[in-house]
Amino acid sequence: MIEAAVAHFEATGKRSLLDIVTRLADHIASMFGWGASQRRGYPGHEEIELALVKLARATGEPRHFALAKYFIDARGGQPHYYEMEARARGDDPRAYWAKTYEYLQAHKPLREQTEVVGHAVRAMYLYAGATDVATESGDAGLFATLEGLWQHLVSTRLFVTGGLGTSGSNEGFTKDYDLPDEEAYAETCAAIGLVLWCHRMLQVAGDSKYADLMERALYNGFLSGISLDGAGFFYENPLASRGQHARQP
Repeated sequence: MIEAAVAHFEATGKRSLLDIVTRLADHIASMFGWGASQRRGYPGHEEIELALVKLARATGEPRHFALAKYFIDARGGQPHYYEMEARARGDDPRAYWAKTYEYLQAHKPLREQTEVVGHAVRAMYLYAGATDVATESGDAGLFATLEGLWQHLVSTRLFVTGGLGTSGSNEGFTKDYDLPDEEAYAETCAAIGLVLWCHRMLQVAGDSKYADLMERALYNGFLSGISLDGAGFFYENPLASRGQHARQP
């Protein structure tokens, strides 16, 4: 919704939707943050971070960027917010179905992470948003972390097509070099996220390796998800099939 509002504002100059999402962002900022009366929470499915940076750029309001940065910096810290949240609603954190917060990249603070893990789409949107935050703040340390994560992805957990995410059980990553052709999950949405992340890394570093992977993922990992007539799609994109895969209408 925030991204739609920014696009609408940039296309028309009208603030009708932009003012609505600005109030929404301000409400979220009133609930989450470092303040004594605020929750230390952050999204289960990352994506609002990059949207908030877009909102800050469109409005010129640094408070929206501050919220994006908070979500990046708070993620994975201790005491762990998801465990506190579970106990507050009467659940046992040990009963969490995924068994590990790696699933949503919240197992440790982002700046301490060295491997791409968990749900692939979540990871790509987190890294894209974090790249925006690093760019706006000039945070060389955060960008170095992201460069390391990018290198880990491309050297150990990326299919030759630019697809990513091996397993359907977590819609994401398993272990290094686990890249089977027929069992590849390689979700179309994850390839889109990789394109978004590579584009941002390219703008900062100016290194052609990011453009090369962006192009490979766009032409092979993403475009494969849509039929030539535009009437069918693949949610997942295995590299090989014995005929059991067909596009959904």
